Amino acid sequence: MNYIGIDLAWTYANESGICVIDDLGKIIYCESKVFSDEMIGSIVEEHAKEGAIVAIDAPLIVNNETGSRSCDGAIMREKIHGKNLSVYTCSRSFMLKYYGVVRGEEVVKAIRNRMPAFSLTGDLTNKKHVIIETFPTGITLGLFPDAFPVKYKIKHKVQFETTKTEMGRMVNLLKRLSDFNPPVHNIEDFFNHSSSIQAMPKKGYKNLEDKLDAFLCTYAAYWLANHKGKVFGDDRDGFITVPIIDENEVRDGKSEEIKVYNKLIRDKIPQIIEDNGKKAIIEKVSGQEYLDLLNAKLEKELQEYLDSQSIEELADLVEVVYAILDCKGVSQQEFEDIRKQKVEERGAFRDKLLLKEVSDS
Repeated sequence: MNYIGIDLAWTYANESGICVIDDLGKIIYCESKVFSDEMIGSIVEEHAKEGAIVAIDAPLIVNNETGSRSCDGAIMREKIHGKNLSVYTCSRSFMLKYYGVVRGEEVVKAIRNRMPAFSLTGDLTNKKHVIIETFPTGITLGLFPDAFPVKYKIKHKVQFETTKTEMGRMVNLLKRLSDFNPPVHNIEDFFNHSSSIQAMPKKGYKNLEDKLDAFLCTYAAYWLANHKGKVFGDDRDGFITVPIIDENEVRDGKSEEIKVYNKLIRDKIPQIIEDNGKKAIIEKVSGQEYLDLLNAKLEKELQEYLDSQSIEELADLVEVVYAILDCKGVSQQEFEDIRKQKVEERGAFRDKLLLKEVSDS
């Protein structure tokens, strides 16, 4: 028996994430790329020969022409561990208008065409091949209520550095699953909170996000095979299933006292932290990882200067430039010589000139 999670893109142009956990609690597949429905069906078939629960993050049953599905309303009215969830509501007319397809339905068809034994149902009793709908935000609240919400999704109005810090916190939470029932034993082979997250560009980060969401769906399927979860809605008009741990298993919130940064820091910061009576976990980096982190730091310091116009922020920016020079084996004097050569050839900015346009005449 395997457990398969799919973070399904609603359009065919975007990446989807797919993850598989075997019955021994080991991740055996985790990938994010542009998958066709047939490719997804083929991967499911490969891993479902001995049975599987397939948990998909996408609307799978959308019968309502307008408005929202009853399961969407039901889950938003329910308090889980004393907290409310918000879901992306949808209707058939909306999805066809903006996406051209209810893709969840198409993926279910692709799976069933290859393996007709699969049932689309919230009832997991005595069934060997089952497809369910779930979603990562609900899974996170159900499993990690003391840490909820974890805002690791890219949002236009949220600074990317803040989002990456939240991803570090989310990945750190996944370590708990090695002690859960059922446990996952090789999480850190696929997800770790190393400093590389902070250096990721948006494309690489989105790839990680899709894989993480797929993993959460996978673990939900694995957990639900061993425990009774909560089903909102029904098999006719649509359902959403989420794992919810018992109240006596909820942590006391101390995890929130740990701040995960995964960012490059100045040399004296560890001592300053220690002098304040706190403990920091420090990792020394080098090579390309160090340069990637410096480049990410440069972008952050530039944005902070642009936002504040502070000379102190400008000094921070210059310090990062000096660190990049050192990393590249270029002395400050060599850098200054390059700067002066450019001034001699092309001038500086002292005359405050604004180029308006250029014509041939």
